[in-house]
Amino acid sequence: MTIELTHFFLIFIVLSFGWVALDFLMGKFSERFSRWRSKRKYRECHICKNRYPERPGQKLSTCPDCETLNLKKGHRRLG
Repeated sequence: MTIELTHFFLIFIVLSFGWVALDFLMGKFSERFSRWRSKRKYRECHICKNRYPERPGQKLSTCPDCETLNLKKGHRRLG
């Protein structure tokens, strides 16, 4: 079985396009994952929109700028 030159280039172009598409999708996935991780590490104040580091396992925290109490999702006070 022999491969003609046109078939070789066609396969090369299709594989190159697939590689670029896969690289694009992995870049989008990586960007979303890093955004998700940064949201988990930091808490945003609901009043002044300041972002500050979150202590693990703490449901209620105080904003260092405006001293407002911020609740984490899943807290029983949220209702």
